[in-house]
Amino acid sequence: MKNFILLLIAFQFVSSCFSQNTNLDYKKAFKIYNLTSYEKYTKSELVNDSTSSYLLSTVSDLQIFHPTVAFQWKTKKNNFQEIEISYLMLGKKSTFTELNEDPILGQQVLNGSNLIATHISAQYEFILNFNKLKGKKFLPAIGFAVNPYFKQHSYTPKIATSFPESEITIGTKVFITPRLNYHINSKFFIDVNIPFCVIDTYFLSEKTGIPILPISERNVKSFNFQQFPFFVNGRIGVGYKF
Repeated sequence: MKNFILLLIAFQFVSSCFSQNTNLDYKKAFKIYNLTSYEKYTKSELVNDSTSSYLLSTVSDLQIFHPTVAFQWKTKKNNFQEIEISYLMLGKKSTFTELNEDPILGQQVLNGSNLIATHISAQYEFILNFNKLKGKKFLPAIGFAVNPYFKQHSYTPKIATSFPESEITIGTKVFITPRLNYHINSKFFIDVNIPFCVIDTYFLSEKTGIPILPISERNVKSFNFQQFPFFVNGRIGVGYKF
């Protein structure tokens, strides 16, 4: 009898250790994130082919407030898959400056341009959960993400002394993301994570309408591959379970 009681206690202990965390008792979740990011990269442009001279320009981009949305669903082993809309922007900016003081020539266009900017980016992530024991509100996890993106900037001047320019970037980033979730109750949780970019590979096409340049230099295409680029970001989000 004593051995039976000890066996029953041991069985209950093992069952409680491996029982599912009730905070993971949901199949899907909707999230709203704020993404803070800082990116720094250098672009090179060939100036003189005979001397192999390059013009280097450094670009820094800091975004403090950037809301994103994501949808998450659970796998059979209490892990998660997630799809996030990281960027969705399509905008046009038009400027026009003219002179109205000349009674003979009438209105004269002094300056002006159209600038069209497009940025589309989505992300798929597999999230491996830890600390799945019953009753734990803090749940660490690690995510593995693939982030395809498309960016385009097109500049069209309205005066003859300036020339059109365009730039198209099509690429994919790979992230590893440590995460920490805090489950407030059965419906809401907080997700804090820091994505680390391990790979950034992209195709870049740059066009210019400067007529004095040779045709081969008006359209420059390149394929770029970077490991651990200088790209730092952090996300904090609120999730709703259903």
